[in-house]
Amino acid sequence: MSKPTAIFQRVVAVCATAALTATAWAAPATAVAVAVAPAPLQYVALGDSYAAGFGAAPTSDKCGRNGAAYPALLAREAHGGISVRNAACTGATTADVIRQASVLSRRTQLVTITAGANDLQLRQLLATCMNRLANAACQSDNLAVNRRLAEDLPRGLHRMLRAVTAAAPNARIVITGYPLPFAKSPKCPSVPLTLRVRARANHVVTRLNAAIAAAAARNKVRFVDVEPGFAAHGLCSRKPWLVGAEGMRDNRVLHPTATGQARGYLPAIAGSGLTDRA
Repeated sequence: MSKPTAIFQRVVAVCATAALTATAWAAPATAVAVAVAPAPLQYVALGDSYAAGFGAAPTSDKCGRNGAAYPALLAREAHGGISVRNAACTGATTADVIRQASVLSRRTQLVTITAGANDLQLRQLLATCMNRLANAACQSDNLAVNRRLAEDLPRGLHRMLRAVTAAAPNARIVITGYPLPFAKSPKCPSVPLTLRVRARANHVVTRLNAAIAAAAARNKVRFVDVEPGFAAHGLCSRKPWLVGAEGMRDNRVLHPTATGQARGYLPAIAGSGLTDRA
């Protein structure tokens, strides 16, 4: 039995309701307990393209959702014990997740969220910085990202988590961070970015994850750090779990591959103590 499967059997056991019905037969003193299968755990995934699975597998879904995304993988590991609805969508900001929360209810038992990066417009920053002739624009965009990190993002994350907890008052809520985009390598011929720019991008994502963790603590929801799982698999590594420069044209760049979803996000979430109190 795999680790995610074992953990989610525990989740279903804790969160779903099981009933035993005693049925009397011919002899008054004899009764047989009949097990009633528990209803599937009601799970809703919210967030951006990372939660949708964009870049991990081909899809015709306008939001980029597909079966290689970690929400689908989590449900698959439960072997029918989880019913998942993925409301995540490519490009979603924290404000968009508040709108996604309209699908939640008191019956929702588990919510996962991956959001925050689009509030910073990180992809646009990297696209600008990949152009060696746009150094001034790169520096300007970097300053804008720093302002958003310090001011806008914490407010957006807090409003988002407050809205989600209000919409799903009986749910276990888990919010994830993001993997660092680049492995620590002095050379990276596959990505047209200098070592300095790559280090700066990693620093921004580290600050983004810190802001998400702080908002999670403030709102008493669980934060899942995916940085350790992706540590040796950023771009510039031998076996990257993120889409590289080949994904620039269709915006897949920096998104987790199918392997990144299955071996980066899935075990981090499944092993995050979902059956413990947040």
